[in-house]
Amino acid sequence: MIGSVVTEVHVPPDVIGYVAEVSAVLIGVRPDLIGVYLHGSAVLGGFNADRSDVDVLAVVAEQGTEGDQQALGEAVVETTSRCPGTGLEMSVITAATAADVGSCPFEVHIRTSATETAVIPGAGHAGDGDLVLHCAVCRDHALAAWGPPAYEVFAPVPADRVRAAMVSELRWALDHASATYAVLNACRALRFAADGQLCSKLDGGRWYQDLHGNHAVVTAAIARQHDGLPGPTAPAATAFVAAASDRLAGRGAHADDV
Repeated sequence: MIGSVVTEVHVPPDVIGYVAEVSAVLIGVRPDLIGVYLHGSAVLGGFNADRSDVDVLAVVAEQGTEGDQQALGEAVVETTSRCPGTGLEMSVITAATAADVGSCPFEVHIRTSATETAVIPGAGHAGDGDLVLHCAVCRDHALAAWGPPAYEVFAPVPADRVRAAMVSELRWALDHASATYAVLNACRALRFAADGQLCSKLDGGRWYQDLHGNHAVVTAAIARQHDGLPGPTAPAATAFVAAASDRLAGRGAHADDV
């Protein structure tokens, strides 16, 4: 069973208020709504309104048509001008997916930022592998903005699936994410590999520092994420994440070598 990191996290009131607004919209559009769950840095720790988005996962009883999915996404988008942080990252899934992520089908995915607004209906889509980690985090840490506690809705996700999803995300991060995101995400993944604990990216970085001392690349990533200071260079971050990926994929690198 996946472990959980039990910490006292102060969830920003404006984030709670915003997710309550999203819940009210969802109730109006989908009468079969089961629950709305806040996850990510807002509940794991490390939320910074200047650098963090708001992560939400909602669960409905049944699959809708593509038109239903599009309408649901567009209704949520209407709220996003009031979203705290850098934007909203949200998926809606069915109860069947919450109980068994399987091939990761979804109803709709909504992604907004200062430069992007995307509504992606799930009909005809191959699935979203990110749901493996999202469901795992929700199971142990999510705050229910509406509906029953998350552990009543989300089944445990097998540890091997979480580990595989983390390896996949690190590959993506090397090509698409910031150096800071990639490094701290690697630290979080290494912690999971070491003790089965799911934690925030910042807590993953701090765990790595506690274990290995004042590692320059990780120190720079923490300083960037927490205080907005200059982060690690791209080459240093790439080397660190590549070594972490090898460790997670079982290709011989050891955590002490990263």
